Order: sequence, then structure tokens, then C-alpha cells
Amino acid sequence: MDSNPRILVTGAGGFIGGRIVEVLHLRGDARLRAGVRRWSSAARIGRFPVDIVQLDVLDPNQIEKVLEDVSAIVHCAVGDREVTVRGTENLLAAAHRARIARFIHISTIAVYGDVNGEVSEERPLTYSGRAYGDAKIDAEKVCKTYLDRGVPVVVLRPTLVYGPFSASWTIEWTTRLQASPWLLAEGDCRGICNLLYVDDLVAAIRLALNREEAVGEAFNINGPERPSWNEYFHALNDAIGLPPLRSQTVAASHLSARLMSPLRATAKLLLAHFEQPIMALYQRSAFAKRLMRTAEAMIKKTPTMAEVGFLSRAASFSTTKANERIGYLPNIPMAGGIELSVAWLRHHGYIRDGFEESGDFATEQPES
Repeated sequence: MDSNPRILVTGAGGFIGGRIVEVLHLRGDARLRAGVRRWSSAARIGRFPVDIVQLDVLDPNQIEKVLEDVSAIVHCAVGDREVTVRGTENLLAAAHRARIARFIHISTIAVYGDVNGEVSEERPLTYSGRAYGDAKIDAEKVCKTYLDRGVPVVVLRPTLVYGPFSASWTIEWTTRLQASPWLLAEGDCRGICNLLYVDDLVAAIRLALNREEAVGEAFNINGPERPSWNEYFHALNDAIGLPPLRSQTVAASHLSARLMSPLRATAKLLLAHFEQPIMALYQRSAFAKRLMRTAEAMIKKTPTMAEVGFLSRAASFSTTKANERIGYLPNIPMAGGIELSVAWLRHHGYIRDGFEESGDFATEQPES
């Protein structure tokens, strides 16, 4: 690529895309164009003098406009199946016409399905019936089609990306740890927690942008360690400064999951059909608001049986190929990643001072 390329980052208003923009800008690696679907999501990257553009990957006209003077694309935009599959195809078609020098597609280890054991890139992609992973498989198939047409595509399959701004693996677990009681059992959390601190993913992206050996390949991107979920939960709990975790028995945890299942299904059904009147009642009635918040808190902190299965999986995603082909070496261990994450969580108000054992933890999340 050029010595000072223009790189388009899609989904730049999100957790991963935002961090890519921050790191690449601060390192001076490239001139950046940050694509956001909504201007409201640009607050985080708006701190930097980068070119922020509105970009809906489902709009081919917007794509054509933002690709002017672009040498490479890092595609992080996420959404429903249409965004994931058709949006990726729209970008690749435009990249083909514009003769883009590198297209980095951020996929996921979910494309392997429900696997166990050591998982390399040779493992076949397997539909699981879950929307996100299945859509990512189809997006990878689109990538292969355009690779065959000459677009220099690299596919990265990150594991569980955590760190500041991570809703799923940082904010959610911090919130649940602060709730009482902790409803997961030690026996259900012995699976491998494939943690990847977000800056290690950005390091892999930088390598994929600059190494010719990366083109046409797919790479697992994982962290330097393979802790169990128990180890992650206890380490995060300790870093937050909470009392030691008192785990449930397996029987009690499973009972909680099964008892909560009808409430979870009912809430989902009601919101699907009566969201507007429910939200109107929520705004008008203090009692209704408290009741809904308590129900929401119980639903969020109670595990599902699917979650129990996920936390017990003994799958480890190998990065041998990424190391040998592009020199990828993750640098941030779990202890360091948790320390950085907790500092950010505390600064942004996700960690409550004066922990109290209460079932209601549905506090308003600060904007990030």
C-alpha cells in the first residue's frame, strides 16, 4: 500500500471500530476516514481530527462517495443479517471497482459453531442456527467470491474482544457481578474464556494491512492466555473491589435459569407486540417503572441454559497461523486488560461506590 494510505473504517462509532480509529490515528499510521451510520455515534472519535463521514453500508451511493482516495478498508460495521451480508457485499463490490489495495473483514469465531478442543482455521465453518454466526459465515462466503475476482481480502476471526466500551464482555459482566446474588455456579464456568483485549486485535489489523502474506487468508485472533470463565469472573470481581464471589450450586443455578425462562419469553413477546404502550406506561407511572426495572434486572442477571452451555465449552482458538504468517503476538494478559478496563469502568460510572447487596442493579448506564 501507499506509505501514507487513506483507510476507511466502517462501524467507527462502535466498540472495535472506534478503537481502531483511535490507535491508528495516534500512531500516525494512516489518514483515516471513519464511517458512522448515525452522527450520534461519532462522539467518541470526534475528539480526534479525523475525517468522519456518514456511511450506511446498505446504501451503495454513500459507499461510492466515501471511497474516494481510499486505499484500504477495515470493515467492522455490525447489524442484522442484511447489514452483515448485503452490506459486506456492497462494500466489496465498490472496493472491486475502486481497486482497493486491502480489504480487512472482521469476522468472528462464531463461524465455527459449537466446537470443543483446539480450533484452527482448518476447522470447517458450521452453521449453528444463531443469527450472528450464521450471517458471518455467509459474509465470509461473499469475501471469498470477491477474493476470486481480485479484491485483496483478509479475514480476521477474533475471539471474545473485551476492554473499554465493550458491552458484552466488560460492561455486562461488571453489572452482573455488582448484582446480588451471583447466580452462576463454579461447575458451569470451567470452560475456556478466550479473552482478547481490543488493542491486541488492533495490532493484528495493522499487520493484516501491511503484510502481503495476509491476502487471501483467514486468521484466528486470540489473546495470550486461556483462562477459565471462573478465573475471569473472580479476577474481574476482585479488581472491581467487590466481596468474594459466593457461587451457586449447579442445581440451584439451573433451577434459576429454568424458572426465569417463562418470564424472559413473556417479556420478549410483550415488547415485540406492545412496546409503545409499555414504554408510555413506564414514563407515566413510577410504580410501573420500578416494577419493570426490577424485572429487567432479574432477567439480566439470571443465566439461561444456553449461556451455561457456552460458559462450559472447552474450545481454544489457535493463533499459530497468525503468528507464523503475519507475526501476530498478543501482548496484553488478562490481568493487564482487566486493570485497564476497570479504570475505564470506574471513570465512566459503571462501578458503584459503596457496594450493597441488592437485587436491583438496573441503574442507568452513562453514555460512552
